[in-house]
Amino acid sequence: MRVFRHGSIGAALAIAISLAAARPAAAWIPAPESAWGFVASSNSNAGRTGALKLDVALVGADGAVAATGTARLEPGGVAKLGLTYGDGTVEVHERTPTDYVVTRGGSRVSQPLRLIPPVALLQAASGLAVADTLRAIGGDPALVDLGMEGAHDCWVLGGRDTGPFDSNTRVSLWVDQESQQPVRIDDGAGTQYRLGSPAAKEGIRFPAWIDVRAAGFPSWRLDVHSVSKAP
Repeated sequence: MRVFRHGSIGAALAIAISLAAARPAAAWIPAPESAWGFVASSNSNAGRTGALKLDVALVGADGAVAATGTARLEPGGVAKLGLTYGDGTVEVHERTPTDYVVTRGGSRVSQPLRLIPPVALLQAASGLAVADTLRAIGGDPALVDLGMEGAHDCWVLGGRDTGPFDSNTRVSLWVDQESQQPVRIDDGAGTQYRLGSPAAKEGIRFPAWIDVRAAGFPSWRLDVHSVSKAP
């Protein structure tokens, strides 16, 4: 028969109580209006609610840099990314709340990979702006679910499908519960964007990288080398 010392029982009981107490906090789901407010406060505190200019590199799955370029992001949801590849080819990505257009070498690409996420979600300065932005790209701001992205326990604004977290098809913004920083965006075109931890550049905290995944396309990563306020 196994014998437990009194001290061991006490320590085990303390650990069990601690773990039990932690679980309800992790499972708490805020009201939609509160979740929008958390995101807006995070955006404002990070200094990224105005127009931004980014210097980026496009990196393939093998770690090689395929192209470099710049992006301009407007708070209203308009974003433009220009890339120059190693062979000199110029590719331009333009996102609006309702459209996404890519030209390569001056010709329009019919079914492009959408490299620019709906960055207006990272720039919305008020709770209502967060809700309006999510709604504009096809999400339902009235829904907030729980989810996991890597090591992050998340609130999923816009809701998510039941089943594996990677298989979500709903338009949604995934926010870390503790830091309230964005860690993932799923758009309505079947593209998922994983966001690196925000790095401070020029007084602005912006994701250090954006991992882009879509069925039928190779994986790409946009490394953000610098961020500044756009003139």
